[in-house]
Amino acid sequence: MDVLVAALMAWIVSKTGLTTPESPRIIQVPIEQMIEIAGGTGRPQAIYKRKERTIYLRSDWTPDTLLNKAVLVHELVHYLQEMNNVAAPCERAHEAESYHLELAWLSEQGIDDPYSYLQTNELAIMLRSICLD
Repeated sequence: MDVLVAALMAWIVSKTGLTTPESPRIIQVPIEQMIEIAGGTGRPQAIYKRKERTIYLRSDWTPDTLLNKAVLVHELVHYLQEMNNVAAPCERAHEAESYHLELAWLSEQGIDDPYSYLQTNELAIMLRSICLD
């Protein structure tokens, strides 16, 4: 896992110019705990908790699929945003960059339509990135 995390972080840094701190703490937890961490909503694959500087992955997460690696890319972007003090009007505003880097990574892995692969679109990304306050 350490080699994968280092490689993905290096890719993100190459695309963003952010600096690379030490690797984040990554913990795998059962889906029930993931739902609790997410505030009781949805069935999240992964969550980055800023206050804890920790990426939580579901206990069934493995690095064996492209989709699982893409999920990790998304959360690593959040970690690097935090560690580099990337400014945003609200925490949700960081989602757009995370999704767009995840989409770019999938495209570089040979996925022709990364939006369909992630079952998302620009409108959904925009709605997840809007500050509600």
